[in-house]
Amino acid sequence: MNLKEIQQPIAHLLEETSNILVNRVRSDVSVIDDITRLAPVARGKKIRSTLQFLLAGMTNTLDPMLKHPEIAASIETFHLSSLIHDDVVDNSKYRRGKKTLQSNLGNNMTVLWGDFLFISAFNALNRLGKKFLMDIILEAARQMIEGQIIELANTFNFKIEETVYYDIINKKTSSLFAAVTHIAAALNGESEEVQQKYYQFGIDFGTIFQVSDDMLDIFSETSGKDRFSDLKEGKITLPFIILQRECNKEIEKHFEDKDPAKLLALFDQCNTKQLCVDAIAQCYNRALDFVKPFPDSIYKESLVNLLDFIRYRNY
Repeated sequence: MNLKEIQQPIAHLLEETSNILVNRVRSDVSVIDDITRLAPVARGKKIRSTLQFLLAGMTNTLDPMLKHPEIAASIETFHLSSLIHDDVVDNSKYRRGKKTLQSNLGNNMTVLWGDFLFISAFNALNRLGKKFLMDIILEAARQMIEGQIIELANTFNFKIEETVYYDIINKKTSSLFAAVTHIAAALNGESEEVQQKYYQFGIDFGTIFQVSDDMLDIFSETSGKDRFSDLKEGKITLPFIILQRECNKEIEKHFEDKDPAKLLALFDQCNTKQLCVDAIAQCYNRALDFVKPFPDSIYKESLVNLLDFIRYRNY
């Protein structure tokens, strides 16, 4: 199924979230309106909002009083701020085939816009009056920054260990997905033990998402990513780590050459793609085991399909 089909049961909530996003960044400052026209805040797949709404639907907690769209809009705003800051840190010119804001506006204005979105997200979340929401998202923010610092410290570290890679993606990517699932459990009044199971589901979901994304950087011709963009930025991801582990040849010189043909041949010779798929499968199976006990519903069906989408996506 494509993502739009998966999102169909909660399409009205996603539309409401988009409207909140647009209204939330309206400003009397004309430059801010110029920025939002250049980089619309409601653009994107909204995977995190989709995950939040489907979990709520599975547990019959899509109560308007719980203000799910407002929470989702804050999480999406925070996520967008983190992407903007990442592009500045990585000096990225393109994201998914489109020019980054940094390419159009330069570092100074881009950093300030990321800050504006960051503050807007937490300000709106704080107004909901639920302290646990702030606690969960602030912890995720701390972990995401830690992950970015560890990643930056390992730029062009061709000897990076697999455990360090997973530490980076658990903090930088999975922690926000885990915050979403944690919030879903907390809003439902679940016990601490059950909340931890939701949290682990979010970690597994985020790991599937990120490893799949790292594979797209190498193996996909349709993702919109510049092939080997991670390597060009000095990010040594799981496919490269596995390649070094499995291949007996001296391969670092090929990393430095960034020659697609030579690297792709090495990946093929060492069965690297399948080994990455196997790594994803472990997280996928745990995530599926979490979902299975819930009663059958359109939301559960869509969540299973969402897991398949992030596992097999090509964009």
